[in-house]
Amino acid sequence: MWSPNMQITVSQHHSAAIAVITGDITHSAAGDLQEKLMAVLCSTDMLVLDCSGIGILTSAGLRMLLILYRESKVNGKKIVLVAIPESVKDVMSVTGFLEQFAIHNSVDDALAQVSKPILL
Repeated sequence: MWSPNMQITVSQHHSAAIAVITGDITHSAAGDLQEKLMAVLCSTDMLVLDCSGIGILTSAGLRMLLILYRESKVNGKKIVLVAIPESVKDVMSVTGFLEQFAIHNSVDDALAQVSKPILL
């Protein structure tokens, strides 16, 4: 069931999809959000999750992130989290989730890292 206070806006920037999440990722929203983000992940090389609008991240939200992370690894995709609120960052840190993801302060920072040339 989609939570009425949950919103997701997705835009494309070259080979990266940017998903701006607003609201609380709880049991009532995590399943539908996972479904939407999984579809986006399947259609792009990199998924940038702008977390600045997340208020609460429950265990259901952590599970959703874990499933997205596993799917990205299996399919050679990348997930980047940006602008994580301190309360959400604390939950992710305590549970060990924070170390699994690339983290940036802003969407621009994340996109700049992707567009840097690789020096051989």
